[in-house]
Amino acid sequence: MCESRTPHTVRMLADGEADLGVVLDDEARDCGLHMEPLGDDSLVVIGQAGGIIAGRTSLAYSEVAEHPLIGLDAGSSLRRWIEKHLGPHAPVARYRTTVADLSVLVALAAAGVGLAVVPRRAIDPHQPLAVCELQDPWARRHHLLAWGVKDRSSSTATAALAEHLRNAALSERSSRDAYQDPMDRRPCHDG
Repeated sequence: MCESRTPHTVRMLADGEADLGVVLDDEARDCGLHMEPLGDDSLVVIGQAGGIIAGRTSLAYSEVAEHPLIGLDAGSSLRRWIEKHLGPHAPVARYRTTVADLSVLVALAAAGVGLAVVPRRAIDPHQPLAVCELQDPWARRHHLLAWGVKDRSSSTATAALAEHLRNAALSERSSRDAYQDPMDRRPCHDG
């Protein structure tokens, strides 16, 4: 297993170098591979509970970038995704620090070090955080399970991995939905 950006993963699947991959929907369209929906991977803005984004319903990235940020290292897939979609006229992010691990990033945001842009799925619903929707269209992402060009029934290990990924995505959605009560379904809340 390895992490790579969607275009590289699609090439590996198409060339027969990989049997299964998790890709982002808008980067994998029309690639000719068999794909199935796996789960939401939309991005949100997080910060300290009761902090500067508390009570906000949503924010555009241009507003987020006006505040001190914390982010993942420059080589991370998420950081490259964000920078790819910002364009030449986007405000320059002022990072207080960057880290290699998403869980560390979330912990630093909860501690008030700065704001962070993360996939919603990375947030523990029990952790006290302010969470706001990111308004920018590129923040709406969905994961797809993509199969390589080889016969999908040829490997029981690949089929088992696919089933594990499906179950993990379902479990993640179920636990997030079970935690939320009707008042917490607002786009932005202190959790």
